[in-house]
Amino acid sequence: MEKFDRIILGSNAFEGVGYLSRVQTRHYLEFFSKRENIIPILEASFNLGIKSFMCSNNSNILSALEDFKNSSDLSILAVIPNAYEYARESTEKGVLGAILSRAKEIDLYRKVRMGLRALRKIQGIITKDLLTLLTNLMDFEMASFHPYNVTGVILHGQVTDLALSSGNREIFDVYQDIVRERYKVQPILATHNFGTLLPKLMEWKINMPILASFNKKGFIMKPSQTECEQLLEKTDYYIIAKKVLAGGRLNPEEAFPYLSDKNIGSFVLGVGSLSEAYHTLSIAKSTF
Repeated sequence: MEKFDRIILGSNAFEGVGYLSRVQTRHYLEFFSKRENIIPILEASFNLGIKSFMCSNNSNILSALEDFKNSSDLSILAVIPNAYEYARESTEKGVLGAILSRAKEIDLYRKVRMGLRALRKIQGIITKDLLTLLTNLMDFEMASFHPYNVTGVILHGQVTDLALSSGNREIFDVYQDIVRERYKVQPILATHNFGTLLPKLMEWKINMPILASFNKKGFIMKPSQTECEQLLEKTDYYIIAKKVLAGGRLNPEEAFPYLSDKNIGSFVLGVGSLSEAYHTLSIAKSTF
């Protein structure tokens, strides 16, 4: 199984995702709508030796990557589908309109490489099930990352948890087969329900790295912090921790000692400013 860098730069802030307040979310949406505000953080992270970047096919992020001089040296962990952006666009355009809008951003060269498989089927997507939706969207999503070194593909937590809640093993089987066979990289599952997902994957004998919340406050550690910690202690699955700062409720000095001796392979750290990047990532390097 693929092993990943110990520290991974996350992109939630760049995508306008905040957990503290609506004011923070609005600030992120406005500030990071400009690629010139993303690039300095990518540069700071890279200069500190952080060369893995987890992101969705967000247009502002992709634009920043195009102009970032070291983008070819980054390992990209692609999160699919881009649930946050689909959700925002669908409120104005509907689900089909949001999908078609995203499809327009893919240039002709990449559409030809895709063989237009998904494009020909797109009109029927909203009438079909989750599996059909996922498999048709994957080519669209992955086409955006064609210029970059993608080392892993992460199934968005909303999709993972929807499949988990319905007991739909087929979603996981098809997803990992497509990622391994079509894209030749490691599939990863994101979740907001680590304590439920891990036992089910063990029952199904499915072993993929899991991206899940782990933090001192128990923020989004479901069904409980204690249960998640107990499972983490004895698992041999590769675990990537997210929400390590509890959505901004902890500073690095408080957060990192709790994590330093845990059975965790990698840590995803999102930052919302240049000063925060230097502070958080420097402490992470010295701790992990």
